[in-house]
Amino acid sequence: MASDGWIWQKRAAIGGVMRTATDGRDVLLNSPDGWEVDAPQLWWLGPAGGDGTGGPLGHPLNSDDPYGAASLPAVSRCTSIICDTIAGLPWNVFRGDYEKLTTPDWITDPQSARIDGRVVTGSTPWDTRYSAVDFWANWITAALWWGDGYLYVPVRDNTGQPKPPLWQIHPHDVEIDASSGSYWIAGNRMPPGSIIHLRGAPPYRGGHGNGVLTTNGAELGLAATVRTYAASVFTSGVPAGYLKSSQPSMSPDQAVALKQSWMAAHGNAKRSIAVLNATTEFHPISISPVDAQLSAAREWGLRDIALAFGVPPYMLGVPGDSSTYANVESRLIELRTWGLLPWARRIESLLDSEFPRGTSVKINLDALVRADTATRYSAYETAIRSGWLTIDEVRELEDRPPLPTAGVTA
Repeated sequence: MASDGWIWQKRAAIGGVMRTATDGRDVLLNSPDGWEVDAPQLWWLGPAGGDGTGGPLGHPLNSDDPYGAASLPAVSRCTSIICDTIAGLPWNVFRGDYEKLTTPDWITDPQSARIDGRVVTGSTPWDTRYSAVDFWANWITAALWWGDGYLYVPVRDNTGQPKPPLWQIHPHDVEIDASSGSYWIAGNRMPPGSIIHLRGAPPYRGGHGNGVLTTNGAELGLAATVRTYAASVFTSGVPAGYLKSSQPSMSPDQAVALKQSWMAAHGNAKRSIAVLNATTEFHPISISPVDAQLSAAREWGLRDIALAFGVPPYMLGVPGDSSTYANVESRLIELRTWGLLPWARRIESLLDSEFPRGTSVKINLDALVRADTATRYSAYETAIRSGWLTIDEVRELEDRPPLPTAGVTA
């Protein structure tokens, strides 16, 4: 093993069993010491277990969801609004306030998915690597749902920055030793600096954050229960009524025959006049008050989910919201300010620590509130005429190259 490899300390081992991973290739190829077999909780590592843990596609985030909240469409929508949106925005790196630097590979291609950055070739589980948007969206989802998103950084370069490939760890597989501030996985103490930990909402307990599924599990479980109940009502249905016979005695066969004859004449979509004999009465049944409030109960469930995620309720189709008459731009500003900005700032402040002092990460949220073309061009004209923007700065904002300099043809 190389001398610069990370040293793994077995927590419970007598005599100090040591494991070393020199770089992503050693971990990926399960060579030479079999470390990945002993730590299948790392996502995208094998071998896959029969219980769904480990392996290229094993141990998903919703594998530990007692309330079934992850299956709710409103939860999926809120998760996508926050996580997919932030992951899909430009993540830029600046030195100082204005000098834009090249964004490093560990941000733009965290799992070395590009051909010129791959650490292995051939048919391996590594073919299921994440794209950058997939990778960061999944990481943010872990923190949003469960309060903790963990990245494992097996190797850093000579400047101390992470060196891809990076890996994700299921939040339920990580223990935090509050007394020493160290991270433990499957009885192994993680090397210092090998974990990047994105926490969810405060207050923090023992180093862990709070996630929506853990903090608001009861509300989400109630929404899932209402959905199941509504499905059973509309699937099984409520009887339209019942037939009451005044015959002194009626055998079960006679009762079945009476029901069948009634359904044959008036069942399903048939609407006709019923003719009853003197011994039979029809009594209609109306839906119960509880069942009649299903629509309101589901609406309140949507509102609770929106509040739990910090997403404006109208984005889930909740009727009667005061923002119904707001324009699109003001709605996006509201989403940006209250739903996305807290998470973007949390991510930026965490990743800033991976760079030297004075260098920082900025997630560009401005694209979400970008005005229409006519409005932008009018604002640019005013800015250029006032002297606080140049033509080239405006062209950069519109993703266009600078104008050619004098004497140089385009």
